[in-house]
Amino acid sequence: MTLNVHIDRHVGDAIASSPTISRRQLLREFLARRASGDYPLSDHTTAPASDESRIVPDPSAPRRVITHDEAMALAEFVREVTEGKFTGVAIAHAVTAVATQRVGNAPRSGDADELELRWPTRLGNMVNVGISTNVRDPDTLRRVIHRAAATKAPPMTGPLAEEDPDLADAPRPATYMPVSLWYPSTSTAMTTERGTALAQLTAPFHGTAWHGVGTVAMSAKAFLYLSPDGSTTAWGDATDAEVSMTARAADGSAAGWSGRAHRDWRQLHPADVAQAAIAAAEQQRNPSRAEPGRYTAILSATAVGQLLHAMAGSFNVARQSPFNLPTTKEVGQKDRRGERLFDPRVTLSSDPTDPDGGDWPFFYGDGGMGEPNPKSIWVEHGVLKLRSVDVGTGLQYGMIPRKDPLAMRMNGGPTSVAEMIANCERGIYVHRFANLEVIDGLSGAMSGYTRDGCLFIQNGKIVRPVKDFRIFESPFLSLNRVLALGTPERIAFGFTPPNPYRREQHWPLPPVIAPPLMVSDFNFAALADNV
Repeated sequence: MTLNVHIDRHVGDAIASSPTISRRQLLREFLARRASGDYPLSDHTTAPASDESRIVPDPSAPRRVITHDEAMALAEFVREVTEGKFTGVAIAHAVTAVATQRVGNAPRSGDADELELRWPTRLGNMVNVGISTNVRDPDTLRRVIHRAAATKAPPMTGPLAEEDPDLADAPRPATYMPVSLWYPSTSTAMTTERGTALAQLTAPFHGTAWHGVGTVAMSAKAFLYLSPDGSTTAWGDATDAEVSMTARAADGSAAGWSGRAHRDWRQLHPADVAQAAIAAAEQQRNPSRAEPGRYTAILSATAVGQLLHAMAGSFNVARQSPFNLPTTKEVGQKDRRGERLFDPRVTLSSDPTDPDGGDWPFFYGDGGMGEPNPKSIWVEHGVLKLRSVDVGTGLQYGMIPRKDPLAMRMNGGPTSVAEMIANCERGIYVHRFANLEVIDGLSGAMSGYTRDGCLFIQNGKIVRPVKDFRIFESPFLSLNRVLALGTPERIAFGFTPPNPYRREQHWPLPPVIAPPLMVSDFNFAALADNV
């Protein structure tokens, strides 16, 4: 259960590992495997009753995502077609297996298989040429690659020195962090467990008045970067999984939601998720209105994680952000790094080797490909330490390129949610948010809604459920008004269908690990009759 990262490995080494199989044959076998059909939705009527026998990884199960040798063969294939033997190539292959079931109805599946190729070429400035393709044979793939290269930029046919002397320097030495993100249990579950999991999600609803909709989503990904001179490769693969359930009253008067996410399918327990959704809905029966205003807020780990995900882009030096200094003519510090901007108990970090979350040890885009993704402590004890930056801007200002911290961990504290409630004189507990959007980059102010109802707290006790609110709040201010922190956990965002216009929102989102939080003066700006 490890992700392998290969450093300074020549292309020939990979092909030589299968001396009897040609590069073209490797590609044909891979493309044929992609065309073999969707993942079957297993028969949930034969699901085992015991959780212990829920999953047994099958080493003989087919691997639907690209292998290292196949990716190396495909990268060389791209360089051959584009006539750019000094061209770096990035390959990403993602396969998802998703199933949804409404209680009492038949399950539905929605699988996807996306192969993406990117390479840089010359057209005045360096640009990325990329294609996403469902092509199933090498000859058609050759034509697609050639058309993409010809229509977007002329091919790079000579050494880099002939194109531009500034590009003749040797590639910077790259070190990629070894991480562990691949779990055979999840890969196997993609073909064997979706029906079983849906049965476990819907079973607790039978014989009750609750309506429910459950979703099971699993993914496998692989990524390879081949450097322009062919001497350095970065390779990785990863799995992820998420289970979520919504419970609703027939008259629409109450709703509850629960979800869990992990790279290892064995860590998810669908029956527990279903019971948690029903319990949340029971707690929300017959909600009343509460006056909008500023309250002490107790935010669940899910709500905190959603806020962190929404504010991740503010770390980028190229965007409007509370981390930027007002524009002046002074020469020197360009932002607020080194200043204490949050409560001293707040530390935010990203670590590709994080065993509970983790991220790719490399990234591409923003002016570069195959850039190492280092461990980053963005905020340490409330002090801003780092900003994310693309390759070009990083070279200009002497900063190490870093991707936006979409995968993030926030440290926690010793206080449980029950203790937060007991210590709250008057406040509101928030399950989660919906439609969070940054509407003012300079202050980081966000607008959105609470979702699935809130709980009104008075004198240390939950006194009643209340209807949802529209919020208008900046987490940059909230993280300065921290009263207590709880134990961090990986949050579930819930599956969302792919949106071609917002690729950064494609499921699965990078993992966020966050604690429940108690903050003062949270702005519940208006009522919102959402259920």
